[in-house]
Amino acid sequence: MAHDRGAPDPESAGVNDALLDRQERTGRPAWRIYEPAEPAIVFGAAGRAQTDVYVESARADGVPLLRRRGGGGTVLLAPGQLVLALAAAIDSPYRNREHLCAINAWVAEALAGLGVSGVRPQGICDLAIGGRKVLGASLFRRRNVLFYQSSLLVCCDLALFGRYLRHPVREPDYRARRAHAAFCTTLAEQGHALAPERVAGALRPIVARRIALPAMGIRAAACR
Repeated sequence: MAHDRGAPDPESAGVNDALLDRQERTGRPAWRIYEPAEPAIVFGAAGRAQTDVYVESARADGVPLLRRRGGGGTVLLAPGQLVLALAAAIDSPYRNREHLCAINAWVAEALAGLGVSGVRPQGICDLAIGGRKVLGASLFRRRNVLFYQSSLLVCCDLALFGRYLRHPVREPDYRARRAHAAFCTTLAEQGHALAPERVAGALRPIVARRIALPAMGIRAAACR
């Protein structure tokens, strides 16, 4: 595989780290839901510009390279997506997949309330419609603090994924080597004319209610 030379290191400041800092400072859950204002490439803990990104395209378009805490692949955040980020204290240092599945289910619940059906868990931390990814998530743990981030593809331009992101070195089985535009979908592409802010309005009360519950209301069977 050909690689771009002189690829810069991603900026060290973590995406949404202010939420994690606020939670640890106050001891209270911290969260935000927002639509990215501009495109940005975001690496997981093991992400590398040389293998994950068409660096020359990103550089030519002025797209920044950022890093987030937690695992998962390199992603593009862009207008037309909806990001949920939250940091909260939990009792167990384990059950990572259960927490991912349960918080993803909050998004699926909000979408169901807006008439979006057929949203299903796929892979380790995705939601999909008809076998095509519509949400990806990542998790970072610090002692008994959970830091979750996800991006929901509402009405973004999927062509940007192929412009900036190489095919991932590792992929979930259900991707089956599909290119970005064939593997991912948006709510708009599925026939749901929803603005990100409308989806945010449906999701905010669900997050506010659940995050206030003991252990965020997450049961051990969340992934079953």
